[in-house]
Amino acid sequence: MNAPFTQIALSDSGMNASLSSSRLNCPLRREWVSFRLVDEHGSGLPFAGLAYQLQDSLGQRYTGALDSDGYARVEQLPCGLIVLQLLDSYVGSDYWYAAISRREKFTLPLTALQVAAEQVPSGPRRTDGKTYLAEARASQEKARFFRVEVRDFAKAAGHLPEADKTWQPRPPAIPKRNVGLPEEQPGIVLMAESAHYVLEVKALRAYSPLFSRDKDFCALNAYHLAVMSAFVYAPFSKEPGSFERYESSPPPYTSPGSIGHVLQNQLGRLVKPTQFNAAGPYHLLCEEVPYSKRLEIMPYDPERYVTEAEEGWKNPEDVHFLYDKDSSTQAFITHNDKIVLISVRGTQEMLADTGRDLDARQVPYEGIGQAHRGFHGGFLAVKPFVERYLEAFYTAEHTLIVCGHSLGGAIALLLAEWLRRKWSDDVQLYTYGAPRAGDRAFVQAAQALTHHRIVNHDDPIPALPLPWMDAEWKLALPGTALLFSSPVAGIVLLLAGLVNLHGDPYEHHGEQRHFMPRKLGGGSEAAILWQPGCALIDEQTCARYMGEIALDGDMPERVPLSGAHHSSDSGYARAALTTLLRWHDSVEKRQGALFTDSEVRDIHAQVKDVRQLLESWQPRSFNEFRWKVRRSGDMRFYGKSDLELRAIYADALQKGEQLRNEQEQALSRAQQRLLAQAARVVTPRSVLGEFAGRADVGELFAQWQTLKEHQAAQKLAGVVTKTTPSYA
Repeated sequence: MNAPFTQIALSDSGMNASLSSSRLNCPLRREWVSFRLVDEHGSGLPFAGLAYQLQDSLGQRYTGALDSDGYARVEQLPCGLIVLQLLDSYVGSDYWYAAISRREKFTLPLTALQVAAEQVPSGPRRTDGKTYLAEARASQEKARFFRVEVRDFAKAAGHLPEADKTWQPRPPAIPKRNVGLPEEQPGIVLMAESAHYVLEVKALRAYSPLFSRDKDFCALNAYHLAVMSAFVYAPFSKEPGSFERYESSPPPYTSPGSIGHVLQNQLGRLVKPTQFNAAGPYHLLCEEVPYSKRLEIMPYDPERYVTEAEEGWKNPEDVHFLYDKDSSTQAFITHNDKIVLISVRGTQEMLADTGRDLDARQVPYEGIGQAHRGFHGGFLAVKPFVERYLEAFYTAEHTLIVCGHSLGGAIALLLAEWLRRKWSDDVQLYTYGAPRAGDRAFVQAAQALTHHRIVNHDDPIPALPLPWMDAEWKLALPGTALLFSSPVAGIVLLLAGLVNLHGDPYEHHGEQRHFMPRKLGGGSEAAILWQPGCALIDEQTCARYMGEIALDGDMPERVPLSGAHHSSDSGYARAALTTLLRWHDSVEKRQGALFTDSEVRDIHAQVKDVRQLLESWQPRSFNEFRWKVRRSGDMRFYGKSDLELRAIYADALQKGEQLRNEQEQALSRAQQRLLAQAARVVTPRSVLGEFAGRADVGELFAQWQTLKEHQAAQKLAGVVTKTTPSYA
């Protein structure tokens, strides 16, 4: 209450000093007002030095600056209403605030008050969700107490959160025209009656999921990007029903689980989301950040952003969301001050047999090799959408993070390689259950791209495209012959598929990690992430899938893929969650060992079973093979003479025997790799990437770990909980 006098009355422009002095001595000017701006912790320090302006009931204006504790006092006021304004624009050296306030598209009118309100974390709350420290300070200072928001003082508020109706008590709702100001003029109305006010400014903060910019694989990114790869199946605002009827929508975005709702209405308002499309509940490991440094959604302000609307960015949905009806491709893009996040969706969940996926002819890719024509079409749809966004919002400080599930992962690979060549070498790609997208020339040219390729044990899609999808599929007969040549029920499908895949011109890109269940038929939640490095393990499900595909005329019959292992939700995101929990547990309790002893035994038993099955293979006779072929009606053998069948049979046996020898050696290496990886040390950086060294990571992880869904996941993963992580 004893804060120093800051500034006395200043006359309107055009009034001379003598007139101003006479007004100061006017007997009607007997009132004073003082006010202190404080944050949610009750501190006025964040608002030190902010310029203010008062206008009294006679239309006189008073200017000054808040002191080092957010305080100001103005004397010799006429009795009546006054309007407090804090209008100064931000002027500072923070590169990000400078960038967004000067960018060509969607320039943000940042005020000094907004930036100040973004710098301090939100304050503690009572059980009813209300803050209390600022109110306690007002009581201590015997002040009148109001809560205000940045938007109360902003000329343009389209980029700010909507008004919080629970933020009470508010300043009196008295029309500003009573002091000669238009109603739309920013500011709050107070009374000049020798009173002191404490004004609590709502913290302008948001939640942001942690994405490590380290290129090395980390379990945190694997989990968060698996969720983002499931999230991209969501609409941005509302379910369009069909591509033909799709139209973007303006805010508000109120549909739970939609992209706009999660990014703007939840993360942007300090609400932690749990639903991502139909997937969930998932809890992201989030940090609180300044609102302007969140994953941004462009503001909706038609009067301010006329040029952007004329250029096709009428709604925020137009900026951040792609829904391309020609290629059936969907994607979303957003960014903060550190990363640009791009997630690509392929075909709809559980449908691996649409025309685009079967279109496996090869086309040139950016002058470096050949790409799958169907996936390349998706890439051509995403490319201009991403390029336009980057031209508007990308800075040299950004890391480009790309992710995608299933066919979206294949498109994401083509996109990420283009980004690496065109925009930046600071690119990392995480794909989940993604098929092959390019030939050997493409894969070799893209070796510099950081690509963490994750596959689930019983997911057939990562081994696509199948040989019959290429131009000469009817000539891929040796593997088909093996389907009718082996008496051993399981291995025949593996060999049949692998023989065909052996000559496939498509190749895998990236560093593969494999989710293997501890027990055959086990769920994704209990899967163990490792790198077997063996085609027989990696491709066995695809081989079975191939062997079960029949023909419809001269084309493969479209078989819908079903099963949890391919799902972005129940397959990959669940497995990634338990991996994050397991690896953290390894750092805490097993000195970083990747596997427990029992897990080594479980995986070793599965590898041993596959090897024994492989060793037991014996081909049937040619006569048995011919009898099977004639009875099967398989179009691939239609019209073949006995001489042609014998040549196919001999070729199949030769390739099958050669493949068996190769895979026996590969299985031996996989067993050795299992033992070597069992001795591998999981480090804190393997778990949390760049965030492993942060001082607050222990507390963040401990809070996240105690959520009931994570307690259940830890039981499935065999993790015994511990109160607080030791690495920080």
